[in-house]
Amino acid sequence: MLPTLPSLVMLQQYWYLNFNIMKRVLFCILVMSFCVSKAQEKWVLDSENSFITYEASHFLHDWSGTNQNIKGVLVANEDVFQKIAIAMYIRDFDSRNDSRDNNALEILEVLKFPKIEFFSDKIEKKDQQIKFYGSMSFHGIEVNKEIDAESVIDSKKLSFKGVFDLSLSDFGVPLPSFMMRKMEDEVVIKYELNFQKLER
Repeated sequence: MLPTLPSLVMLQQYWYLNFNIMKRVLFCILVMSFCVSKAQEKWVLDSENSFITYEASHFLHDWSGTNQNIKGVLVANEDVFQKIAIAMYIRDFDSRNDSRDNNALEILEVLKFPKIEFFSDKIEKKDQQIKFYGSMSFHGIEVNKEIDAESVIDSKKLSFKGVFDLSLSDFGVPLPSFMMRKMEDEVVIKYELNFQKLER
């Protein structure tokens, strides 16, 4: 059966949105990668060894989903972190339940808002403790967010690990319900981001 005209239009809109968002993310990463001084260092996220996991709850059960296809870049000046940009597709979160993941994609309106992005240009470091003051874009809404991390640094590798809470209602996400009870508004985000230093 040939696809209907509305289906073709939705498909065209989906690819157009994804293309333009990816183009914007790549542009930001390229700008951060090249517009640095000689004293600055560039670090690129090692996607194969990084992850972000959400943990969500309903009174009947808990579940989680993990994304292991994350893009990111970090700019530093010697031991001072200056900027970080992280981006990921919502569709890449896997909870090991296709039906649940498909329902989540519908609720989160991924055709309109396919990505989650975080950017910070104010980063505080005290020993191994890091605090990122930045903005998170999710479900078409941008919210200021402070994220804490523990860092491990050597000459060519850099790792951030941490946990923080995220309120779905802050981003206008409608909470799905089951058995006349909605899921919890707060989800727990756990992450490990491993960066590799770019050689000049």
